[in-house]
Amino acid sequence: MSSRRIFFSIPFLISPLCLFGQNLNFSGTVTDKSTGQTLKDIHVFVPNSTFQTFSDSLGRFTIPNMPAGRWEIALIGEGYEEIQQVIELKKTQPTNFDFSLLSTKINTPPALKLTDKKREKLVEDFTSHFLSTSKYQDQLRLLNPEALVFFEEDNSNELMVDTNGYLIFINDQTGFLFTLYFNQPQSLEKPISTDQLQLAFLDLINEVPELIEARNLEREKIFLNSPAFTLRQMLTGELSASDGSEGIQVAFGKYPGEYLLTFTKPFVIQGKGSISYTDDQLALRSEGAVVFEDQLMLEGGFSEIHPLDQLPRNFNGEKTLQLANIEKNAQVMQEKVFLQTDRSHYLKGETLFFKANMIYANPLLGPELSKVLHLEILDTTGYQEYHQVFPIKAGKAFGSVYLPVEFDQEKYIVKAYTSWSINYGNETYLPIQVHDPSLKPVASLPEQLSNGVTIFSDKQNYSPGEQVNLNIMVRDGNGKPVASDLAIRVLDLDQAAPLENNKPISEAFSLNPVPTDAQLEDFKYPLENRFSLIGQIKNEDDEPIQGNVTALINGLENIEKFKVDDNGTFDIPNLSFEDEFEIAIQASDKKALPVRNISLKIQDYQSVEDLPSFEFPKLETSKAPALTAQEIQANMEKGEILLEEFVLDEEKDDPVGPMIYGYPDNSVDPSTLPLNGSTSQFLYLLSGQVAGMIVTGNPPSIRFRNGGEPLVMIDGFPINPSSGPTIGGGSPSSRTATEIISGINVFAIKRVEVIKRTVSALGEGGRNGIISIFMKTGADLQKANEAIMNDFTPFNLSGFPSLRKFEDVMDEQENNSLLRGLKPTLYWNPEIITNTEELSQKVEFQSSKSGGPMWVEIKGITADGQPVEGKFVINQQ
Repeated sequence: MSSRRIFFSIPFLISPLCLFGQNLNFSGTVTDKSTGQTLKDIHVFVPNSTFQTFSDSLGRFTIPNMPAGRWEIALIGEGYEEIQQVIELKKTQPTNFDFSLLSTKINTPPALKLTDKKREKLVEDFTSHFLSTSKYQDQLRLLNPEALVFFEEDNSNELMVDTNGYLIFINDQTGFLFTLYFNQPQSLEKPISTDQLQLAFLDLINEVPELIEARNLEREKIFLNSPAFTLRQMLTGELSASDGSEGIQVAFGKYPGEYLLTFTKPFVIQGKGSISYTDDQLALRSEGAVVFEDQLMLEGGFSEIHPLDQLPRNFNGEKTLQLANIEKNAQVMQEKVFLQTDRSHYLKGETLFFKANMIYANPLLGPELSKVLHLEILDTTGYQEYHQVFPIKAGKAFGSVYLPVEFDQEKYIVKAYTSWSINYGNETYLPIQVHDPSLKPVASLPEQLSNGVTIFSDKQNYSPGEQVNLNIMVRDGNGKPVASDLAIRVLDLDQAAPLENNKPISEAFSLNPVPTDAQLEDFKYPLENRFSLIGQIKNEDDEPIQGNVTALINGLENIEKFKVDDNGTFDIPNLSFEDEFEIAIQASDKKALPVRNISLKIQDYQSVEDLPSFEFPKLETSKAPALTAQEIQANMEKGEILLEEFVLDEEKDDPVGPMIYGYPDNSVDPSTLPLNGSTSQFLYLLSGQVAGMIVTGNPPSIRFRNGGEPLVMIDGFPINPSSGPTIGGGSPSSRTATEIISGINVFAIKRVEVIKRTVSALGEGGRNGIISIFMKTGADLQKANEAIMNDFTPFNLSGFPSLRKFEDVMDEQENNSLLRGLKPTLYWNPEIITNTEELSQKVEFQSSKSGGPMWVEIKGITADGQPVEGKFVINQQ
């Protein structure tokens, strides 16, 4: 086969592989070779790439989204010999690998004892020495100079430098962070060798459009002058010969994603350098990166490129070049949400699962568009019952929504959008019903169809609870496998009814026409890379007022001021918190008087578009009993935390005599702390005063080193369930130490005593230590109450929620008496990936308890952006 013919076929081979088909998760475990103990903090990476991670406390690691094929893997950890090994990732074989490291002791001369000034000078000498040949030496910063170790060589007294672990450099211009290992100590009196380095890249995400464009422009320059670009041109036929060469031979490799290049050596590129290789053929990946770097021989300018002036070996240079030629305008920047849910009707107390694919006018621009999905549940009048933001990653978003019993209607509309998509009128709406278990939709079976998707089951009929094996195939018109990204839902037709939808799936993918004169600067709604908060301050008459707002972000000492407009509105932008977080707001009017009437929520975007009308299925009586008023009330109260009322005397002395725990390890006076009224901030500040006290997260969790949740005591009494305090209790699982302390005005705390040891006199409750709080009384208490009234108001909000597995939620719902043992959705998988090499993808699930018919619905998008779907009935006896 000629190289020119391969040149035409390569783009079609590459495109689907990059989008869906070949990416795998490379996972494994790292252990000590001698003891078999698992090892944490071992750096696992593909040298000179962005594929990297560290092993966790159980020795496990995972590097996601690695293409199939052969890879050089390096493992480096302090106190262990480095290993490098070639692995092969295959779709047909497990991608879990075990590695064992041999412990080692490296005898190095003792480090020099240096003054701060002398050390600073040596660090400067090293960075200047090491970066002297880099064209980015002014943009490169060493982030951890403390890792450098200076010593003198025993024999020559030569000044040497080594590293304690690794060095971290950052290039502000190209946007890469480098983790760098020296294989051996380096002399500060000779040129530092850059040949024997181990390097891992981290692509730093920047969300400022101007900086993204400048960064991409710089990366384009690097790529055009790199050996990888030359090899890519040789691979595609754009470079056919060099001086004196006899042409280039290209063949397919026997490993996935590899091509074999043969040419007369050396291959000279005028003004750049020359390329040779050691073996009979040079194995390359489609982007021009060599499979084994030690096979590549570079001379001239190519050999003089500083390691920190490179791009990672898995860098997609072709995409960068394509992006450079795209004019960013309103037409090419359009996006839309394609939304799928696990079904169309739900019982009160169930969880709705969804998947959102982003549809782009130009998929190349996807990484530069929205990163925040907004999901709302509206009633048919447009009233918002629910709003939540979800992260968009790689053009997709997943999540779940709990549907509480408080939903008092039956007809709702799920709305999905990005703030940017509203500029194009591209909101997506799906109808759902939320009803009592005593009701069910009237059975209505839509027409079955197969639009690019077919399925095969291992049996024609299944007994109740029997395992079902389905094979899903996605093929083009010629019957060839197609790379695609799918979601599948399987419904029990005895309990669920698929919603009839006469609109073709292609309509959900179609984008609205954009006027040729549309300008991006005229768009009303922003492009969100992170979510924002919107708040408002009002006077006592509930009227918006002007003033000033100070916010303390997430309970830490990060205080920022925000502008308030004429309507009393302010916004807090660029947040990316996960799960629960806290914002404390301090507001004042134009006269500097405190304002307590404050509202704060995650910013949503209400368009003027009317809600579409839907025809909801009629509901009929089911065999399940209706929810009782007592069940509804009990479920509404579930999760509330009620603290006992503390009745404090007008005046009270400290308890006389020693406490049951004896003398404390630490005693802290809160008046010495810069309190703002926030429980989270108080706990973080307290931990800063108490060595060994660990406070993490928000809401914070508290523990002492090597211990669990501590007992909280207030004025000498352990705080227990509502049954009353008893010695030997402790904070029950339903009420954490943080939850107990959150019921206290932190300004009213007189003293905190911390006991980090086990207090055996308190039995199980004293096992993990004690936080003993003493409250103010009398006039001091009154002042404390005034302080909290005139200071910060805390708001607990929910950011990007953690993903919940469908199987885990189903297990929980099985034990929920409100759901009457019903399970309308038998199976939901939002990410079925097919590829061009395998004919089908297999899924497994359990048939319904009744053994009745099941509805299988599959929808998705192919690698070239085309919609596919299939709707089938199985087990129809």
